[in-house]
Amino acid sequence: MSLTLLAAEGGLTDVNFATVVWAWVSFGVTFIVLRKIAWPMLAKKMEERELRIAEGLKKAEEAEKRAQELMTKQEQILDEARKEAQKLVADSRAAGENAKNDLLAAAQKEMAEQRERAKKEIGLERAKAVEELKRATVELTLDAAARILKREMRDEDHKRLAREVIEEVAARR
Repeated sequence: MSLTLLAAEGGLTDVNFATVVWAWVSFGVTFIVLRKIAWPMLAKKMEERELRIAEGLKKAEEAEKRAQELMTKQEQILDEARKEAQKLVADSRAAGENAKNDLLAAAQKEMAEQRERAKKEIGLERAKAVEELKRATVELTLDAAARILKREMRDEDHKRLAREVIEEVAARR
């Protein structure tokens, strides 16, 4: 039946008392059955689900808190590692600088020692040269004196004459 047919026969506007009573009785019975059996089970399931959700939220909050703590600890460890690395770099630089300074000081010391040795050697060579010059001067003087005197001198004469010449040369300086 179509809607227009029901409207024409008066089916939609007719209220049948028996149908209304049966509808209310059906609704009441269904309501009582649902209230006594279905809703308590549904409410229990909803409470259980609510508890599981609350537990999950609590665990999630705890996990987030632990993650924050771990992240904070990790940042502290990284900061400590950075500080230690910077300290190691600074120590290495200082050690390198000290080694460089030590090597430089050792090289300067060795140069000074070599300079002193060279001065001593020069002094010794100069003294040898002066002695050689004195000896040569004495010999030349003796030869010249011997030629002038045309005679050979004795050892004593040579020594005396050599001393006089040396004293004379030393006095002129």
